[in-house]
Formats: sequence, C-alpha cells, structure tokens
Amino acid sequence: MRLVADDALRRGIRLVELKLSGLAATRRSYGVSFRDHEDVAWRPLSVIAGPSQTGKTSVVDFARYCLGSDQHPQHPEVLASVRAALLETELGGIPTTIERSATGPASKFASVWETTLHDLDSARQLRLPIEPTSDPTGLSQHLLAACGLDNIELPLAPKQTESDTHMLSIRDLFRVMWLPNERLDNKNLLFEHSNYIVGQKLRQTIDVMFDVHDAEGSDLAARLKTANDAAREAGRTAKALRALVQEEHPLGPLVLEADHAHAQREVAQLATEFSRLDSDRTSQESGITQLRQALTAAQDAARAAAVRVRNRESLVDRLAALRGQYADDKKKLTFLKEAEQLFDPLQVTVCPACLSTLENQPAVVDGNCTLCGHHTEPSDVGAAASTTDEGVAGNGSAPARSGASAVMHAELKATNRRLDELNDYWTRLVGDLTVLRAAQNEADRAVEEAAAALNHVVEVPAPYLAARDDLARRHADAQLRLQQVTAGLRLWDRVRQAEEQADRLLGHASRLRAERRDAAARPDRAAVIRRLSQRFGEVLSDIGYPKLRDPMLDDKLVPHVRGLPYTAASSGGLVLISIAWYLSVWEIAYEERARAPGLLIIDSPQKSLGHGAHHDDPDFADTRLVENFYSHARQWLGGPGDGAQLIVIDNSPPESVHNDVVVRYTRNPAVAPYGLIEDAID
Repeated sequence: MRLVADDALRRGIRLVELKLSGLAATRRSYGVSFRDHEDVAWRPLSVIAGPSQTGKTSVVDFARYCLGSDQHPQHPEVLASVRAALLETELGGIPTTIERSATGPASKFASVWETTLHDLDSARQLRLPIEPTSDPTGLSQHLLAACGLDNIELPLAPKQTESDTHMLSIRDLFRVMWLPNERLDNKNLLFEHSNYIVGQKLRQTIDVMFDVHDAEGSDLAARLKTANDAAREAGRTAKALRALVQEEHPLGPLVLEADHAHAQREVAQLATEFSRLDSDRTSQESGITQLRQALTAAQDAARAAAVRVRNRESLVDRLAALRGQYADDKKKLTFLKEAEQLFDPLQVTVCPACLSTLENQPAVVDGNCTLCGHHTEPSDVGAAASTTDEGVAGNGSAPARSGASAVMHAELKATNRRLDELNDYWTRLVGDLTVLRAAQNEADRAVEEAAAALNHVVEVPAPYLAARDDLARRHADAQLRLQQVTAGLRLWDRVRQAEEQADRLLGHASRLRAERRDAAARPDRAAVIRRLSQRFGEVLSDIGYPKLRDPMLDDKLVPHVRGLPYTAASSGGLVLISIAWYLSVWEIAYEERARAPGLLIIDSPQKSLGHGAHHDDPDFADTRLVENFYSHARQWLGGPGDGAQLIVIDNSPPESVHNDVVVRYTRNPAVAPYGLIEDAID
C-alpha cells in the first residue's frame, strides 16, 4: 500500500477496485481497477475514458452506492446482469472492502471486511446498516470516521442560540468529493437554487472539514455527549451480553474451539463407520437382491399371463353372442324353406277366362307368358318365375323354384357355412383359453414359490440393526454437541464484536475531548476563505482561463471572476470555474491536513470546452484548456498532493494522460471492452 509519513495524510477515502458480481446463472463479473502498475496500490490519477452511453458514469454511481448512496444504477442492462457491487477502498489507510446487493431496491445493509477484495474469506465480516445515516454503528458514520468527520451535529439554524441539529452523513460529503456533469454549468454550483438546507449543509460541511464551523463549542459538546452516551450504551450491552454468554458457556471461547475441533473429528469418524457398516451389509444382501429380482420377474410374467387370459375370455364371450345370432338366422331360413315346400306359392290351376283346367303350370318362356301371351321383360318377372326350370307341374307336381326361393336357399347355405366356421374358431379359442389358464396358474405358482424363497432367506437382521442404531445415536449426539459448541462460539464472537464496538466508541469520545481542548487554537474562517480564494485564482491561472481578472470566493464561498459572480460567465467559463472551485477545496483541505476525504471525482471536464465549445464562445474553444487542467492535476498530485486521489470521467482524454487511463470503453462490439457491461451488446 501507499506509505505516507504523516498519519494525517492517510486520513480519508481512496478507491482501489470496483467489482460487479454477475447473476448466478451467468457467473460473469464486471468492473474497473484503480490500482497502479505494481498492482499493490491505487493510482493518484485515474481516467475512465470512452464515448457516451458506455457506463463510465455508472462506475462512479456504483462506487457511491457502495459508499452509502440510496440508489444504484437502474439501466436495463445493469439490472439484467449485476447481482451485487463490491468496492475495495482504503479507509484511513486501512484496506476495506464494501459489498451491497444491487438487485431490486437499494439494500438496507452493507457487508464490510477490513481486507482487500481478494482476501475476503480470511477476514471477519461486519454487517452495517445504511439507514439512518446518523446511526453511530452504521456505514455512513463508519466511512466518516476515516475522515475524522463522524458523529458531527450540524445546526439547522446556525444563527439562533438554540437550534435543532442533524447529523453529518456521507451523502453530505458526496457534494464535496463528487462533481457530476450536470453541475458543471447549471449555475447551481453551491446549490443556491436548490433547497436552502442543501446549500447550507454544503457550506457547513466545508466549514467542518476546516474546523471553522459555527457554534463549534456547543457542537463539540453535543458530539461528545452523544459519543459518551453511545460508548456507555455499547459498554452496557457488551457487559450484559458477556454475562449471558458466560452463564450458558462458562468454559470460554478457547475451550469451545478445542471442543469444536474434537466434535468435528468425532462426527467425521462416525460417518466413516456408517459407510463401512452399510458396505458390509450390502455385500451380504447380494443373494437377497437376486431373489428379489426373480420375484419381480415372476410377478411380471404372472401379470402378462393374466392379461392374456382376460383378453381371450373377452373374445370368447363376444363370439358366443355372435354364434347365437347366426343360429337364430339359420332357424328362420330353415323355417322359410320348409314353408315353401308345404305351400305352393302359385295357385293358378284353371284358366281365368274359360275356367278350364290347365294342363301345364303357367310360366314365362322366352319372355312370353304361357297364360296370357304377354311379352314380359326379364327384370319384371325375374322374381316371379325361372325361365330355365321346366320341371313342370303335370299331375299336381311342384312348380318351378322362384327367384326368391333361390336367394333364400343361397342365404341359408351361406349362413350354415359361416356358422360352421364360427363354431370351429370358437372351439379353437376355447381350447387356447384352457392352455392360457393353465399357463396363468403356472405363473401364479412361480410367484408363490419365488415369494416363499425370498421370505425364507430374509430374516430380521438384528445384529446389523442394533449396530446401526448405536452408530446413529452416537452420530446424533456428536452432531448435537457440534451444534452447541458452534452456537457458543458464535455467541462469544458477538461478545468480542460488542466489546470492540464499545472500545471504538470510547476512542471516538476520547478524540472528541481532545478536539474540544484544542478548539481555541483552530484557524479563523476568514483565513480559510482567503486561502481557498487564492488557490481558486491560481488554479484558473494554471488552466489558462481566458482574460482572467479578479478571481475570488466570497464569504459564502461563491466564486467570482472579472468582478462578476460566476453565474455571469459563459458555458465554458462555468465549467472551468466549477472545476477550479472543487480543485481548490480538495487541494487546500489535503495540504492543511483538514478532515476531508482526500478523494475528488470529476465527470466530463471537457464539457463546453475545446471542440465542444459553443460557436459564440470562442475563448473556450482552445483544447489547451483541457491539457492544462490535466497538467495542473498531475503536477499537484506529484508534489504537495502526494497521497490524494483524483478520478476523471472523460469521453476523449488527451494523449498526455494516456498512461493514466484505467479503462477505455469503445461502444464497438468488435473492439473490447464494449462498455461496463461487456456482454450487453444489442
């Protein structure tokens, strides 16, 4: 890590690396490293480059989210790809990693480890609340403590003798350490046009950083009282917790750790014995397994035989009904045949004209009726008489067979044939059914024999069950002891954390008492404003502000140039004035060992400058203004600002800071990296 001789220079916040953990389904991660080339410390100057809409500002937004902001980036590609944000920092020179969930609404807690991002498994995790920011045990005050700004009460009405107060939070400090794009030229640098309290808190924050805030004595007294109360409460909590844990686990954490290791070994040993006992039993049961398999096969065969018998019985039943129907048809046809033989269908025996007895039975011969001589088509008389049968009725003999009779005889013959075939098929089916039933009986006997054989060899394994029950009991007892010991260790760990928290609060109260004693020796506010005003002019001069004249800050820290307030400047002038104002506060606070973060983040310093300058603002179209800004920053960081950190978001930084670019997004799918979320390519 970067080593600084003066401990005051180690005060503040430094960004080392941002890592965005992807969703569990993708296992991707994204992020930016602010480490130097040796990969052991942060860079004093880090530039995030690339065109718009590539996620440059989202990098800083996620960093602020990890530091306590109330919202994380809501871009669709971020919500679809990021599960959590982890930020490795240096807080007061101590490596610290902070994690917050980035799914859904802003998380209410942050996980904090006092180690680097790559050594989280070996460090103890702290879980700190985000809200309220005034919580002395929360993340906001934890971060402010690294700057020496924790537990500071600011009066809501500083000019009144008595006034309500509010606690300084890390979000108030964001306004000093973070210059976003939209505030570069919106003529609201000190929040003059925002809520009055916001602008007041910005001025109060700067006053607190330089130890010149109003009502300092009462403020220190209130802070000291709050700190003492918090320390006493934490001490009482730690004492009560220790008494409770001492009663439940009187042996203490050292003995519990030894018992924990012993219980773990015992659980592992009993699990091994379980495996060996079950393995031996498995080898003994191989024969039983074969019998079970034989029983299963016999049961399958019996089920198949039963299905075949059931299907054959169903078919025989259906054919029996059909045989009955054919038998009825045969009876009907036989009856008709016998009726034809008993009764002559043709009763004409005398001539209907003369009533003389006919010698021959009337018939149709060659299409002519022998009785009337009328010519008849075959289709008209086909059903009445046959032209081929001349077996004549002499002497009362039977007349020739009619067409209907022939059809009846043919149908009777066909019915007899089908009935015979059906009877023959039915007989075969009945025979097959007998065979199938015998096979079913045989399969059932095989099942009974296999079941009997299995029942014969399967005996109650009393020795095996007894041994296994004893092992199960011992294993359950060992696990219970392990759980109890683990719970005891967790309780003692909570005692240790509570005592550490109490010690930290006591130390904070001690520092406040020392600050109260030294309050009289603190610098005058007017002197601080003079130094800030002087540095403001120097920075504008180094950058090359066109036609620079009379740069200064008034009592409310409002910048003036050319005898006019900054709001009278053009767009390019507003950008340079805003940058110079922030650089002045950042540099003077660091040089004078003020209680400040030591970190400054600037978004889009080239806005309305160089090629981006308005056509009616030619004085600020010079690209050397941007070069001069970076030159001033690098020169100060290499001299009196050694140990501070500056992060710049710039679409196209000049070549002079090429080596300071930590990442350059392309927004080109063919050239990596595409953006912060590298795989979000539409």
